[in-house]
Amino acid sequence: MAEIEFYTEQFRVMDCDCDMNHRLTPGAFLRMAQQISTDQCDQIGMNDEFYRQNHAVFLLAKLALKMERTPRGGEVLTLVTMPEQCKRAVYKRVTEARDEKGERVALLDSRWVLVDTDTRRILRRPPEAFEIGRFAEEVPFTLDVTIPKPAETEPSGKVTATYSRCDTNGHMNNTRYADAAADALPLDVLTDGEVKSMVISYHNELPAGQSAELVRGRTEDGGWYVAGQRADGRPCFEAVLTVE
Repeated sequence: MAEIEFYTEQFRVMDCDCDMNHRLTPGAFLRMAQQISTDQCDQIGMNDEFYRQNHAVFLLAKLALKMERTPRGGEVLTLVTMPEQCKRAVYKRVTEARDEKGERVALLDSRWVLVDTDTRRILRRPPEAFEIGRFAEEVPFTLDVTIPKPAETEPSGKVTATYSRCDTNGHMNNTRYADAAADALPLDVLTDGEVKSMVISYHNELPAGQSAELVRGRTEDGGWYVAGQRADGRPCFEAVLTVE
């Protein structure tokens, strides 16, 4: 198979991808980024059968999203995704979106780990099939994936891994945590403002049918912190959003 270091695809912002102000939601953009990542992997032979044969699958550990301009319904975006080879058990994948004028509107830095599907353990040394010239040696773009903690938090409802939120792994899809984090904020925050950045750290999967209690708080720099905890007391995810 020929090495492919980046992959390009176009997406139209559908009405169902937008909020009440007809703006693309962060979660909808993450679903576009997830789709182009899947399509690129399919093209180089890393499909469902490949993962089954190698008893391994990618799971998202962290991501950082920067929105330079929020696209609106009807716009056509060109996404370019650039995956990097494994470094210290982490695969970095950077995806950018440009509008019809060629101007960048969004940049996503996602960090993935490879997990053994039998033991559910992170593979520090990936199988040989994952190392044969599939990803770039270096992707230069990097965003800060740290999450500042607030001094105080307050309850903000809960999120349940319902049918429409789950994926083929049997737990809540990683893009749905962005929806949950946005929904945890007061409604007027997002009706009057736009998400300019978002960082999410994924701690423990939320299996289908289970729920996580949510809390929110304000960080020192004015960001919104949101976290979820499963019924067994284990943390599910943490996120911080900048809204302007």
